[in-house]
Amino acid sequence: MARLSLLGGFDFAGGAVAPSFTRKARAMVAYLAIHSGHSLSREKLAALLWGDTGEPQARMNLRQALSVVRKAMPSAHGVRFLTDGDSIMLALDDLDFDVARFEVLAAEAAPEQLEQAISLYRGDLLDGFSLKEEPFEDWLRIERARLRATAVLVLEKLVAHYFAQNDLASCVQAATRLLAWEPLREDVHRALMRACAAQGRVNLALKQYELCRDALQRQLRVQPEPETRQLYEQLRARRTASAAPAAAGPVAPGAQAASPPTHYVKSACSNIAYQVTGNGPVDLIYVPGWVSNLDLAWASPRLAHVLHRLGSFCRLIRMDKRGTGLSDRNVGLPTLEERMEDVRAVLDAVGSKRTVLFGSSEGGSMCMLFAATYPERTAALILNGTYARGVWAPDYPWAKTKAQVERELVAIEREWGEPADLSNAAPSLMNDAFEREWFAAFLRNSASPADAISLWYWSTEIDVREILGAIHVPTLIVQRTGDRWVKAEEGRYLARHIPGASYIELAGNDHVIWGEGSDRLIDEIQSFVSGTLPAAPGERVLVTILCVDITSPSASPDGQDLRRGYVDAICDQVQLAQGREIRRNANGLLAAFQRPTRAIQCAMAIRDGLKPSGLGVRAAVHIGECEKQDGDLTGTAIDQAVLMLDQALPGEIVTSRTIRDLVPGSGLVFTERGGTETGAVPGGGQLYGVGAASARQ
Repeated sequence: MARLSLLGGFDFAGGAVAPSFTRKARAMVAYLAIHSGHSLSREKLAALLWGDTGEPQARMNLRQALSVVRKAMPSAHGVRFLTDGDSIMLALDDLDFDVARFEVLAAEAAPEQLEQAISLYRGDLLDGFSLKEEPFEDWLRIERARLRATAVLVLEKLVAHYFAQNDLASCVQAATRLLAWEPLREDVHRALMRACAAQGRVNLALKQYELCRDALQRQLRVQPEPETRQLYEQLRARRTASAAPAAAGPVAPGAQAASPPTHYVKSACSNIAYQVTGNGPVDLIYVPGWVSNLDLAWASPRLAHVLHRLGSFCRLIRMDKRGTGLSDRNVGLPTLEERMEDVRAVLDAVGSKRTVLFGSSEGGSMCMLFAATYPERTAALILNGTYARGVWAPDYPWAKTKAQVERELVAIEREWGEPADLSNAAPSLMNDAFEREWFAAFLRNSASPADAISLWYWSTEIDVREILGAIHVPTLIVQRTGDRWVKAEEGRYLARHIPGASYIELAGNDHVIWGEGSDRLIDEIQSFVSGTLPAAPGERVLVTILCVDITSPSASPDGQDLRRGYVDAICDQVQLAQGREIRRNANGLLAAFQRPTRAIQCAMAIRDGLKPSGLGVRAAVHIGECEKQDGDLTGTAIDQAVLMLDQALPGEIVTSRTIRDLVPGSGLVFTERGGTETGAVPGGGQLYGVGAASARQ
């Protein structure tokens, strides 16, 4: 379907090249599109666009412009120009016209449709466009104002809706955009202040007042209204009351610690939120499980107490994983490696060269992958209530069955927003009304119900068992004996399979780190972290191996040289994908990557790139431990990838089960292959063909 966009500038897609339109032709198309379905006189159009010439010349210019536009926007693309004597009408038919769609959606009441309307409003009508024709400029000014007013009304509705529904992150986003257009709207400033305060970001709410006050003083020479000043004083008092240091023990319900500043770093086009507190000699990053909200964490006296204690002996770095909390939402399901790279981006942003990784629950899986992939960046690894596999298997019988997971998903959707059921997360707090209400608000502000369900299900697809042996950093595993979400057997499994890991089993049933006996947990972590940590680890690293072979013989007399030339092209593709060549021969090469999906995507690009040449490609991708020796990589992972390649058919990309288990959420489709004889490959030699989702639909 062809598309005409006027919001934010002129753009036509569907066979025409927009720059071929003159400015007058663009203006004519815009005017006719806004009035689509209505007959307009040629005389009026000519006067609107060529008013500075005589009528005969203006009409001739109009005819020429119509001829050019008709050729560029043929009726086959859903556009019809209807002429009848002295009138012209533009019929859009099946054309996707953003202004028309915006106005239809803006008239609806549902927030989903209002959000769609705002997403269409990329900017003002013909933003940046001007024409030295006063009649057209007058019309454009009026239309811009009308559509801007409609967009403002949509944002007003969204601000009110999201605040009423306690969707504070969405409320902040809508209010911020509205203030960018109308910076003197005190009612919107107040809404933004209240939303930030409700998120626990009191400092940001007070900063918003200062922005409001400065704008009013600069442009109107007035002070904020009494209602705005009163809200400011209330928030100042709240900050003062919460500024006292955390007590040595649990804090009374209702008291709230001040939230530290939130910072952002860009990681693969997503904004990742993080906070830094404490000033101890060791850097420690805490990666929570499931979902989180950096600011709302401080609203729980119990959790704030834990965070203050961690910050007393280390520099504490915390983050909201992509898709959750204050980080970018609606980014699709992540992969473990994407989240691993997000951690690395945060550590780079704060200047942390070697860091203790503290992963809780599902967050521990990603920390294990990071420790195996980047041992030189990992000072130590701490796992609390963490599992190696998310769902039951015959050789991992302690995890939940798929039926249990489905029941959990139904319960999450049914109970979302209500006082939280802590019977599994923290049984000791089940009768604590404040903690139940806080935890419900914490979850609501960490993810939408749909996202929370998707992330819960995604976490059950994780399986990191095959990489545990590649972890060679000091590791502490802490597990509660009665943990109802992650069984003690799962912690013991990790301790048996991570070389040199220390295992501590504490009494209690709570899964979360701020539950009963939290001080004992922090005592163990402090003792571990404050001990003498060894120097940077050795040269054993976890890498993804890509093995590529050109399979189709060339008919050229110089076939060997031809294949060698394509091997050079393959190496270039590896470099583009941020891989590292290990070795090559006349028919292919071995390469190493730090991310499994990059290796698979590189293999796909190589295969597709060689299709026009008539040469075929087969490839194998595996992940495992290798050793660095004089700049080269050696190890069983390479040998296993070579064995796997022997099983691949021409044009096929095969992977090990380990690869499949590490990339849930990647959008890749894995097809089980039978008849393999590569028993040396982890997973019983089971191989999988892999392709993009769109290729399998």
